[in-house]
Formats: sequence, structure tokens, C-alpha cells
Amino acid sequence: MSSDLPFWELLQSESVLTLATADTIGSWSAPVLYASCYIEEKPVLYFLSSHSSRHIKNLPTNGAAAASVYASYQGDWQAIKGLQMQGVINEVDQSQTLHWQSIYFARFPEVAEIINNPTTEQQQKIASAFERSGKFSFTPSLIKLTDNSGRFAERNQWTFD
Repeated sequence: MSSDLPFWELLQSESVLTLATADTIGSWSAPVLYASCYIEEKPVLYFLSSHSSRHIKNLPTNGAAAASVYASYQGDWQAIKGLQMQGVINEVDQSQTLHWQSIYFARFPEVAEIINNPTTEQQQKIASAFERSGKFSFTPSLIKLTDNSGRFAERNQWTFD
């Protein structure tokens, strides 16, 4: 099912997810690297973030957030493609850490290499930060695809319960 949905190719080809959260001070967005998979017929996007980052600290108790993924602009407005999403951010349960790592490191083997075999002081700092960072998932409840290659501002959307 997953590979049949028009948004799946874009999720698989891009690597930066912009997360948006809000608190009493205001709204905030942050880019994170992500890797996606399907769990129980729902897309799930895994990412890494510090527990002290504003976008994580802003999360309401229900984890509600918005997110977007866009293909790089190549000078042709008719080729604009992107996903707008609403959903929930959760910290990955300890029992799911190996699954999270297998998906994330398959997408970013260079990150795994730095973490597992740091060769410089900077890489050692990155490896140490990784160990302290939280492993999170963003599970969309709504995905809206914008694809200008068809009709201008053509949109399709999917909901997931």
C-alpha cells in the first residue's frame, strides 16, 4: 500500500522534515533529518532531537505538531512539490529503539559511522550528543500533497486514524 500512495516517493527521496510547534511565547519551527517507514498502514517519520530543543519542549501533552517536507526548488515553479502534515510527536519507547535505529541508520549510514567510529574530536562530540539525544517519531494524521507539475496548486490529501 505505502508505495502506491503519491506522497510516499517524496517522503523517501527527501531527508529534511520541518517541525512546527507552539507554546505561550509563540510558534517555532525546526528542521530535522528524518527516515520514514510504515507501521500498521500509517507512515511514521523518525528523527533525532535534543530534549531541551524548543520544538520538543513546546510540545503539548498530546504531542500535537505540524510538519512539512518540500523538494528543493530548481527554478521551475511548476515543479514545486511538498507535503504539509499534522500529527503527533512521541518519544520512541525503549523497546522500539532498535527498530528506530535500523530505519534511521539505513537512511543515514554516515551518521551511524560517525557515532560508531568517531575519528576526530568533533565526531566524538557528535557521538556523545547522539547518546544524550531523544529518538522521536512523527506520525501524521493528515498529509496534504501539493504538486504543481499537474494543475497549479493541485492538492491531494490523506487521513490516518
